[in-house]
Amino acid sequence: MNFKDKPRVSDQTMLIMPYTFSEGVYGSYVLEKDEEYFCYDTPKQLMNDVCNYYSCSLKGRIDGTKKVFGVTRKAPIVIEPVSGMFFLPTTSPSARDCMWIAHSHVQRLEKVKQKETQIYFHGGKTLTVELSYTSLTNQLQRTAQYRHLVMERISQYS
Repeated sequence: MNFKDKPRVSDQTMLIMPYTFSEGVYGSYVLEKDEEYFCYDTPKQLMNDVCNYYSCSLKGRIDGTKKVFGVTRKAPIVIEPVSGMFFLPTTSPSARDCMWIAHSHVQRLEKVKQKETQIYFHGGKTLTVELSYTSLTNQLQRTAQYRHLVMERISQYS
């Protein structure tokens, strides 16, 4: 498995998961379409960095979702709509255990156990996560609704 010093979230990023290197040393495991790697940036730092790259902040994206969509808990965000970069958090974005999942890369979900779900990504990659199937399904549906709303707004100006 690779390690990256300067990771960048892109439209190839499928999932960003918190990872503990050792006690008090946190970072991320990043799954992308053609690679996977570890880095010392936390998921929140990675998400904030990519939002900054597109002239905003993670807080700004979350606030925007709240204003446009009315969602206040586990709000999905749009990083860059034209390339389909919509991400959903699995818990509160400020929580250390929050994962970020790219909506456009999820093909389907499968319940494994009570709080364990298999995520099938387009392209054949899979990952089992310790999340409720129902909760994750609701998050995906919420993100799909938000994505539709954002794309409708954009199409009004095209």
